[in-house]
Amino acid sequence: MVSLTIMIACTKTNGTEPTGPDAPYNSEITVQNSYTNNIVLHWQRLSGETKYEVRYAVAENMVDAVTFESNTPTIDIKNLEKSQIYYIQIRAQTSKGWTDWSTVKRISTAAFAVAVTTYNILGIEADDVVEPEYAWHLRKDALKQMVLQENNNPDIIGFQETTTLAEELVDMFKDHYGCHVSARGVSARLICWKPEKFELVSYDDNIDIFGTEVSGHNTARYPTYVRLKEMTTGKEILVYSVHVPAGSNLPREEAQRIRAVGAQNLAIHAKQRKQETNLPVIIMGDFNSYPETVIGGHSSPCIIMKDQRIEDTFDKAVQRTNVNYSTTVNRATSTVKPGQNGDTRIDYIFTYPTDQVTVTRFDILINFEEGSSSRLQKPVPSDHHPVRSVLHFTY
Repeated sequence: MVSLTIMIACTKTNGTEPTGPDAPYNSEITVQNSYTNNIVLHWQRLSGETKYEVRYAVAENMVDAVTFESNTPTIDIKNLEKSQIYYIQIRAQTSKGWTDWSTVKRISTAAFAVAVTTYNILGIEADDVVEPEYAWHLRKDALKQMVLQENNNPDIIGFQETTTLAEELVDMFKDHYGCHVSARGVSARLICWKPEKFELVSYDDNIDIFGTEVSGHNTARYPTYVRLKEMTTGKEILVYSVHVPAGSNLPREEAQRIRAVGAQNLAIHAKQRKQETNLPVIIMGDFNSYPETVIGGHSSPCIIMKDQRIEDTFDKAVQRTNVNYSTTVNRATSTVKPGQNGDTRIDYIFTYPTDQVTVTRFDILINFEEGSSSRLQKPVPSDHHPVRSVLHFTY
């Protein structure tokens, strides 16, 4: 069951405690996260309270309201309808009696939910230099299974390292996904979606995120971008997939500068598209940098995105799995790489803006050998794990 989380800070007209029964109890919503089926309310504890009541209705005059009682400043209201406006009030009981109901708050549940995966698949061009015993033809069936398995099977997926493999992947997944292949020979060339869930509205293969600040790097210069329409609601979303350079043949400071330039320009472009369309944004891909790194004064793409108020789904998720592993794989030993609470991620899913997109799950998807927490099932599909988030859209 998913949830709509609302943080409510409560203030009174007379100090920290109402002066008597029916004193007004005014509330200010400070955080509102909309999901599809539940509303979870958290609010600031009222001085001297003994218990609370919360009521909600589909009518602003609160006719036929449903009322719940809580001994703590939190409550989970279940079994709500998606894309439905609800009106909510709170009151508190203190030693002096019940306060009056708070001002009515208007809150909508999410219109739809989307599972999104980003996956660097290790391109076929790497076969000769990265463990040739794991060549593409030996692992492609395992990769297909990894995408379609029950705990993945996303509604939207962005692939990286598809410069050569894009058309083969389109054929591989043709019974499951519609796809857009960028006309440019870039790494993040392919975005796919479930045709029963979305349809393509438009695309743009000419978004240059490096400009004159960076020369070369044409396989990373252009993200793939699509505008998709959700079939049941008719609502649209903007989706970017990107693969900025690892820079193994560059000085660390220069590689980080290039990544920072790309992230900054991509964030600016995405926010401009948001302003033009009023549609929410997903940005995903391989950013080749850990979340909090600063090298030579250049911040990681994750820092830059968050400075632009573009949010990391890792931070927003209600539930997270495998966060103490890296998002990359030691293919030579077929073992996972350790991390601590997401600190070795280089694959990300970002969303914007916060009032239109919320997150229930963040998963690093790993298929372990039976009985092991470090060894991977063989063949190992890629040198990256898929990263998946479940997003909820309210607009």
